[in-house]
Amino acid sequence: MKIIDSKLENLPLIIDTIRSNPVVLPTDTFYALSVPIISKELFDTVYKIKGIEMKSASPIGFFGLRDMEKYCILDENAKNIVRKLMPGPLTLILDAKVQGHWVISGKIGARIPDNNITREVIRNIGPITLTGANLRGFRAPLTIGESIKQLGDRVKLYVDAGVLPGIPSTIYDYTNKRIIREGKISILDIRRAESGI
Repeated sequence: MKIIDSKLENLPLIIDTIRSNPVVLPTDTFYALSVPIISKELFDTVYKIKGIEMKSASPIGFFGLRDMEKYCILDENAKNIVRKLMPGPLTLILDAKVQGHWVISGKIGARIPDNNITREVIRNIGPITLTGANLRGFRAPLTIGESIKQLGDRVKLYVDAGVLPGIPSTIYDYTNKRIIREGKISILDIRRAESGI
């Protein structure tokens, strides 16, 4: 197990490690347990470590709208939301454009985290998991120390960015226009963005 600072100079090590092992990364909300979604073996490992079975669309981190469009179906209103509110603490539940082990019930939870180091990881290796770096029944961690207490040596690399905001992302199911969880971004923010305001 290794802990490193969230600095661009450490990006090569993060990228090298995440290609074959889960890594704990900072986001704009909590610390996340991340692997490239392209690897089913690594994807399954994330949920084994957490001790949960994925039954709903789990947050997937994208670099930007162009990448999101490769995997998700977005009409113009959905694109408006992405342009206005992302990167930021928002997870959009969208219909999937492609099939894969990261798709649950035909849907994907799409995120563009407002964190430079994590977005650089995504830019270099493609979409990654952004599920909380915590065990089932425990809260998502605000610090690397909290995550280490829960996950320990099961994760080889922890990227430390200090204490994170801890306000969960708003989860908005765009497929049925329903808020699943309200965080920092309100339904009013989403409605305005959707209409292009």
